Amino acid sequence: MISARLLGFILLSVTAVQGTAIDQPNVLSRNTAPHGGVATEAAPCTEIGINILKEGGNAADAIIASGLCVGVISAYHSGVGGGGFMLVRFNKDEGGHDYEMIDFRETMPAAGTVDMYINNSNPNASVIGGLSVGVPGDLRGWEMLHQRHGTLPWEDLVAPAINLARNGFEVNVDLAAALQGFDFITEDAIWAESYAPNGTILGEGDICHRKRYANTLETIAKRGVDTFYNGEIAVNIASTVYQNNGILTTADLSNYTAIIRQPRNITYRNTRIFSTVAPSSGTVVLSALKIFEGFDDFNVSDSNPAINLTTHRLVEATRFAYGQRTEFGDPAFTPNVTELEAYFLTDAVANQVRGKIVDNATFPITYYNPENYQVLIDNGTSHMAVIDKDGMSVSLTTTVNNFWGSSLMTADGVILNDEMGDFSSPGENNDFGFSPSPVNFIAGGKRPQSSISSSIAEDLETGEIIIATGSAGGSRIITATLQHLYHHIDQGLNSTLCVHHSRWHDQLDGNTYFEFKSENVGIAGYDNRTVAFFRDMGYNITYESTTGSTGHVVIRQPNGTIEAANDPRKAAGAGLAF
Repeated sequence: MISARLLGFILLSVTAVQGTAIDQPNVLSRNTAPHGGVATEAAPCTEIGINILKEGGNAADAIIASGLCVGVISAYHSGVGGGGFMLVRFNKDEGGHDYEMIDFRETMPAAGTVDMYINNSNPNASVIGGLSVGVPGDLRGWEMLHQRHGTLPWEDLVAPAINLARNGFEVNVDLAAALQGFDFITEDAIWAESYAPNGTILGEGDICHRKRYANTLETIAKRGVDTFYNGEIAVNIASTVYQNNGILTTADLSNYTAIIRQPRNITYRNTRIFSTVAPSSGTVVLSALKIFEGFDDFNVSDSNPAINLTTHRLVEATRFAYGQRTEFGDPAFTPNVTELEAYFLTDAVANQVRGKIVDNATFPITYYNPENYQVLIDNGTSHMAVIDKDGMSVSLTTTVNNFWGSSLMTADGVILNDEMGDFSSPGENNDFGFSPSPVNFIAGGKRPQSSISSSIAEDLETGEIIIATGSAGGSRIITATLQHLYHHIDQGLNSTLCVHHSRWHDQLDGNTYFEFKSENVGIAGYDNRTVAFFRDMGYNITYESTTGSTGHVVIRQPNGTIEAANDPRKAAGAGLAF
C-alpha cells in the first residue's frame, strides 16, 4: 500500500514533468531544491536565511538571521521587544539527532499582582501602555540557540538586519496595511521618525529607515545580548515603561532567562511528531491528532465525499483538545502540568475521548470543556521554519502580541510587547459564562499561556525529518498547524498545497469558521457541500475571507529534496530553497 506522503511525492514528480499543478498554483519555483529551505513572512528575510545556509551556516544560524530581519521589517508583531518559543531538531556529536524546546516567552514583571487589571480604571491597561509590557525574551532565545547550536559568528548573523534597518527596506503590502489606523504613529515623534518621516504614513513601495533600531542591533552584535538586559538599552526600556504607568524594572530585565524544555511527541500513522509544551500549546495539536488517529478513512482526498465526515471528526477531536488546553499553565506555577500533558497524550485517554465523538452530531461547548474554563484568545505572532541539508531544523514563533504591541517605542527604537494581556484575571467571565482558568492568573515572574505550537515530524522508521511547520495568528495557530500536518502526512500534499489549502477553525467560542474563496490570495474556499454537511449537523457556521492565520511549511521529500512555502495570506512572505 502506498502511503499518502509517498503518493504526494509521486504526484509532485508527475507535476514536475508536466509543468502544471493540480487545482493549485504551480509548485515548481525556487521553493524546491536539495540543500535547504527557509520560509518566513518577509521575502528579504527568507533570502537572508538562504544566504546564511549558502555561506555554510546551519538551520540555527539561518533562523536567527531571518528572525532578526523579520523584527526589522514586520515590527508590528515581531522584534527584540517580544518573545516566543522554538522547537529545535539538532544533530548530536556522537551521531543521531534529538529535540529540544527553547522557551523565550515574556514574563510578568516581579511586581505584577493577580488583580492589577481588575482594579485599574483604564480598561485597556492590559493591552496598551506600560502596564501591558512583559519582560522581553527574544534576544535571550536567539542567544541560547546560537550558544547551543550556532556555527557562524554572532555578529555575522545580526549584520543583515542592521543593514536593512540602517539603509532602508521597501514597505511591503503587509506592513503598509499594518500602519493604517494608528494615530500615535504620526503623533509621536519617535514613531514618526521611521514610519511617517514626512508627516504622512509610509505606503507600499516607500523606503523605511529604522536607524535607532539599527544602532541598537549594532550594539547587541558587538557587545552581546547582555547589553540589552543590563546596559543602557535596559535602562531606556524600564524608563519608557515607568513613564507610561508600567511596573517593569531593570531588575526584571537583568533576571530574565530563557528555558530549555523537553518537547512532547506522539506516534502518528508512520511518523513521530514533536511539538512545544506548556505554557505554549503544542500538546493541543498532538492531542487532537492522537484522538483523530484512531479513525479509518483518514487519507481521503478533498474530492471524495467522505472528506465531510473526516473533517467533522478532526474538528471534534480539536474541540476536545482545546478543552484540555485550559489547564496548561506555566510549569513553574502550575503543579503537575507536565504530567497532565503526558496523560492527555496516552492511548487510553485518546481512545476514551475518541469514543465521545459521534459521526452525526455535535454538542454544546460544555461537552468538550466540562471544567467550564475560558479558552484563551491571544493575538499576533510571526512564524518561520528552516530545514538544512543535514536534517537540522528549527520551527520558531515570536511575537509582540497585538499590532505594534503596547504602542510604546523606546529611545533605542525597540517596540515593546503587550503580552501581559494574555493573562487571565478572576471574575472576567466570557459571553458563555465560562470563567477564567486559575492556571493563567497573574503572578510576578510568570509566563502567560500561548497558542504557539511549532511542530516537526520525522519518519517513524528512519528518523529522517519530514516536515517543519507552525503558524502565526494568535489562537488560530493551533488549528492551522495541525491542518498543515494533516494535509501533508494524511493527504500527501506538498508545502505549497498545504499553505494554499482552505482552513477551518474552531476554538470553543460557539462558532466554527470556514474560509470562503479568496482569489486575490489563491485560496479556493471550502466546498459548499462540506459546509452544508456541518450546518445540517448543528454547527454554528461563520464564513471568513481568511481565518487570520499565517503558516509556513518546509518539507523534506522522500528523495531528499527540500521544499518551502509561505502562506499566501501574507503576500509579502516567501518560501525558498537552494
